[in-house]
Amino acid sequence: MKRWRARPDELLFRAGTGVFALLLIVLVAGIGVELYRQSRLSIHEFGWKFWQTDVWDPVSGEFGARPFIWGTLYSSVLALVLAAPIAIGIAIFLSELSPLWLRRPLVFLTELLAAIPSIVYGLWGIFVLVPWI
Repeated sequence: MKRWRARPDELLFRAGTGVFALLLIVLVAGIGVELYRQSRLSIHEFGWKFWQTDVWDPVSGEFGARPFIWGTLYSSVLALVLAAPIAIGIAIFLSELSPLWLRRPLVFLTELLAAIPSIVYGLWGIFVLVPWI
């Protein structure tokens, strides 16, 4: 029975990707350590209750992040619930149902919308949708 042996270039590729994977893990851990190190003062000052309270009163020095965390999670989940079916529907329509004469302009339009930074959509929502709603 013949045994498989890796070629030297395969070994070099595996070692290189392993080094970069390890570098990525070290980089993420370093970011976590630096975030903790830079936030020690505020953790010591306000404690872990910062994550659990609703009060935001700069005059009395009381700060709580729960409404901001909840708002971020709520808006992210709502955006996913709204966007996922639309995106899947567009993908199915373009790949399976769309006639060829319509496919090219719709693909171009979809890619054009995806290329616009999300901050532009956010500003549009603030200036157009909020006054309307």
